[in-house]
Amino acid sequence: MTLKDKLQMLMTRAGLNGQKLARLSQVSDSEISRILQGKSRPGLDNAFRLARAVGVSLDYLADDSLDVDAQSVPPDSLTIDDRKILALAGRLGRGEVLTLLENIRFLGYDVAMSRLVGGKPVIELEQAPAPVVAAPRISSATG
Repeated sequence: MTLKDKLQMLMTRAGLNGQKLARLSQVSDSEISRILQGKSRPGLDNAFRLARAVGVSLDYLADDSLDVDAQSVPPDSLTIDDRKILALAGRLGRGEVLTLLENIRFLGYDVAMSRLVGGKPVIELEQAPAPVVAAPRISSATG
């Protein structure tokens, strides 16, 4: 089964058209159109994005020798909300997403999410931390 056939089958199963797939995968409408017409094969980055958007492995999508019917393709593990979050992350840009992920890693998921959505802090300090006092300067002036 060819890439275009697999992609068309998976799009039908997910209720996607070319424009919806373009939004989910962040692959241009024109590139998706060329792929579905059999005029183009995507590069690695776009193939990976397409595979994630339709919920299959990159191996399955890219390897024409792997023929699987629609019933045996594993169900999509991404919810509609997950797809919206991924699309938003794509619009934010790599730097902003990495900053968010670093903050989540540093603060912990619950604290980071409460700060993002403006909820009540999950962790409350028992007492305010002591203020930081600068060390006295030692003058080395001779004279």
